[in-house]
Amino acid sequence: MAQFNFFEDRIDFSFWREICMEHGELCTYRRGEYFARAGEVLKQSGWIVSGGFKHSITDSSGMVKAVGFVFADSPLSNYHSVILGKAMPVDIIALENSDVWLVKTHYLRHALDRNPDLQLGLIRAMFEQCYDTLLGTYRSSKEERYQQLLNRCPRIFELVSATDIATYLNISRRQLYRIINTQAKLTWAARADNVK
Repeated sequence: MAQFNFFEDRIDFSFWREICMEHGELCTYRRGEYFARAGEVLKQSGWIVSGGFKHSITDSSGMVKAVGFVFADSPLSNYHSVILGKAMPVDIIALENSDVWLVKTHYLRHALDRNPDLQLGLIRAMFEQCYDTLLGTYRSSKEERYQQLLNRCPRIFELVSATDIATYLNISRRQLYRIINTQAKLTWAARADNVK
């Protein structure tokens, strides 16, 4: 499976995996366990061997919203906290039991500081994805955003709860189920037409 986050396909993260495996230790996070909490400076980062995590925020009304996901064979971190040493803007929570090679974040910060081209490439790739995501919320309907998510990650419903998918798409669960039902009816109708 291609990486869930587009910017991960644009950067060779083998350096990250190697640092984690060389200097880190293999740890297991249980479903629902926090890897990091908003407001903390990230002291550890990792490489996901199996499982997945969500990045979430709590909005001004107290509602928790998923704003990102990361799965196996990907870095586990928050680049804002790693590169700038600032407090985490999000919580990172295990979606399922997950194995992660953990390393002190300073190893990764040091590697990025020693390679300005890599650091700049990472920042550019992340900016491009963030900007594209922002524009997508204006240019694409909720149905189109749902379909784009399915195209990018066909197994998303096996990995992530419907509630998290809905908040990630910035829609209600009711809207998500309405879209799913409409898509199912269209698929069924198309199959029926092919049988005739």
